[in-house]
This record gives sequence, C-alpha cells and structure tokens, in this order.
Amino acid sequence: MELKKIVDQLLKQQNRSLSWLAGEMDKTFDGLKLSLVKESIKYSDLKRMSKILKVPASVLFNEDAPKSVVLEEEVPYTGLKSELASCRELVEALKSQLSDKEKIINLLDNKS
Repeated sequence: MELKKIVDQLLKQQNRSLSWLAGEMDKTFDGLKLSLVKESIKYSDLKRMSKILKVPASVLFNEDAPKSVVLEEEVPYTGLKSELASCRELVEALKSQLSDKEKIINLLDNKS
C-alpha cells in the first residue's frame, strides 16, 4: 500500500486532515503531500509523524517492507542490573586501590 494511502487512512480514523498534519509537522501542505506521494519522506519526519498520529512507526510501512526497516532492534535488558552492580563494585575497588597507592606514595615521599 502506498504511504499516502496509509497516512490518509490514519487521518480519516482520527478525523484529521492532511493540512492539520502538515501544520503539526511544520511542513507545507504541498511539500508533505508530494513527499508522501513520491515516498521520499525523511526517516526523521516519519518518526515525528508516527508520534503526532500516536501510532507505531511500523504502521507507516507496508507488509512488503524489509523487516530490518520496520522492526527496531530489541535490546536485551536481562542481566543489565547485575552488570551495573558489578561495575559499581569494580569502581569502588579501583577507588580503594587508588587511595592505597596515594598513601604509599605519601609515605615514600616522607622517608626521603
């Protein structure tokens, strides 16, 4: 399905017009319409459009679009809390080592 048709359907469902969308996106009506018809719209504009229309960006792509474009890479969050805790422990151990080394340097300076 063409991008313009998809956007038109979304706008119709929300009882909005293309001129309203253009205004929300700080675009001219003609510029937005042309970019939708030619499917030459910027990725950043697609993201902004999906936020304004309150729909996932994937809705703006048809089912034939490459999956890598439609689906955002999932970030595995499992285990990140334990990794963060390990990093904090490591930072504390390094701070302690640095403090000990500074004390040793001061002791050696006092002997001279």
